[in-house]
Amino acid sequence: MRTKVALAACPDYSPANVQAAVETLVANLGGPARNATHPPASPVAKPLRAGSVAGGLAAWVRPGQTVLLKPNLLSARTPEQAVTTHPEVVRALIRMVKAVGGVPIVADSACSAIQIERVWEKTGFKAMCGEESVPLVNLEKSSSVQFNRAGVVYSVAKPVLEAALVINMPKLKTHMLTALTNAVKNIYGTLPGFQKTMLHKQYPTPLQFCAFLAALYARVKPGLTISDAVVAMEGNGPSAGELVPLGFLAGSTDGVALDAAMCRILKIPLNKVSYLGLLQRAGVGTADWSQIELVGNVPLPLQRPPFRVPVTAGLLNRIPIWLVQLLAPYVWIRPSFTARCVKCGLCVKACPVTALHMAEGSGPVLTPSVCIGCCCCHEVCSQRAVDMTQSFLLNLRKRGKLPS
Repeated sequence: MRTKVALAACPDYSPANVQAAVETLVANLGGPARNATHPPASPVAKPLRAGSVAGGLAAWVRPGQTVLLKPNLLSARTPEQAVTTHPEVVRALIRMVKAVGGVPIVADSACSAIQIERVWEKTGFKAMCGEESVPLVNLEKSSSVQFNRAGVVYSVAKPVLEAALVINMPKLKTHMLTALTNAVKNIYGTLPGFQKTMLHKQYPTPLQFCAFLAALYARVKPGLTISDAVVAMEGNGPSAGELVPLGFLAGSTDGVALDAAMCRILKIPLNKVSYLGLLQRAGVGTADWSQIELVGNVPLPLQRPPFRVPVTAGLLNRIPIWLVQLLAPYVWIRPSFTARCVKCGLCVKACPVTALHMAEGSGPVLTPSVCIGCCCCHEVCSQRAVDMTQSFLLNLRKRGKLPS
């Protein structure tokens, strides 16, 4: 039986439109994957009626159960900047959880270099959660459970592991390191503390990092994912790309299938999103298009050009490993800093290998030989002042001048 990925048209973030779209998504999914018995539908199948028995979360949530909603709260940006999940999308899920007797909490772990209280305030989540009387949990300060992956110890926040249901609520964006950040990448925020930065040191290449990301997703594996693609981000995401009004929400019980479907719809080559193949081979989810069933009310194909991914996405993955090892000093991706820099120092704090320092009277200074090209500095910069540049050899590979 094919895995469902549901789409629901949502032209803007008005509460009524968002609530209707979220209810349509949940209705089309029908319930947890283990209970699904619905026959295949066409890619533009008529959605189930909102408010029907299938339209609620009763199939997922029992009265009294804790439901953890995990948005993307990357940094202190306004909802209009589309860097974070829009609070109205999370509000709609909060109300649906309450409607079936569940106990919702909203939780995330932002970059440890950023004050989480400022993130809550700027993103609108502090106000929204206050209005809905829902706890806003800082996973940075929660207890955690340790796991060991081939000698690398990492911790997952305990509230995530203890919740009866985790509803993953990412923002659809491109990403400098992983090409795409959506269902799978959003789970990285379940890691509390500075380890989110330090794990880039443990897994310095994009492929190594994606392998860890796949293992983490398999560990947490949320029961439901609802993705905010009303306004998405292409280009140099996840924080400095261009905004794209796609006008829909997407959902699935399988985050791998959801990400694969977004790649198909947006014309992003699957080989640029390394973690999808890893999770497919591990049996954690499906990235096989023939095994994915699209349902919903969004006309496809989208009448737009292919989604633009960052110039850095997948470059190192597509270069033979022997060539990377042989020419390591000449094969690199590094930050450069533009005139927009306000010398706040967030990039310096976020660097896992101390490759950056603040020079008195100027701004951040890079030690090139130390940089691992993890793009953490680019991700945390709120001023869009960090550009990621690649070496001459990487530019040749990008233009098809080197072997693959």
